[in-house]
Amino acid sequence: GIGRLSRWEGSACWVEVDRVERDRGEPPAPLVLGLCVLHTQAFDWAVEKATELGVSAVVPVISGLVQRGRHAARVERWRRIAAAAVAQCGRSRAPAVSEPERLADFLAGSRGMRLIADPGAAPPEWLEVGSEGITVLVGPEGGFTDEERAAILAAGFAGLLLGPRILRAETAAVAALTLAQSLAGWLR
Repeated sequence: GIGRLSRWEGSACWVEVDRVERDRGEPPAPLVLGLCVLHTQAFDWAVEKATELGVSAVVPVISGLVQRGRHAARVERWRRIAAAAVAQCGRSRAPAVSEPERLADFLAGSRGMRLIADPGAAPPEWLEVGSEGITVLVGPEGGFTDEERAAILAAGFAGLLLGPRILRAETAAVAALTLAQSLAGWLR
């Protein structure tokens, strides 16, 4: 937790803590980012920015258009990046960064208000979010296949319009997290 020092008596090694904040900078309910694995620098950047924006968990997702590679070997790096971002942005804890999951597994485990960054979606005016929070899914460079898109919609994901332009996946992650929290009233 985070505490505020109210008195220090150096010679006696006495420290008094006035209060402890355990949830400073944390969202009011879980905020999960499922992000298809990108090239190293882009995914690293997305983990850092998602942490600054308050995500509870980052799930690296493997979809059909994700380049094959040693993604599991990068998990510890992503966890270190998230921990460093927590110190910078004043949050009380780092998000969980899971092992990479296949898209089907991610969809099966998703909870709460489910949103997918989608350039063809109708923009919602607000989101009603329960205690299970928000899950945001962002596809790989090039998007999802038609079969994947059908599975995503069947899993209960609603489209989230991010504006009139096509965004890089890492930019879409930041925009989607910000917009979802704003529409849910979490940024007030």
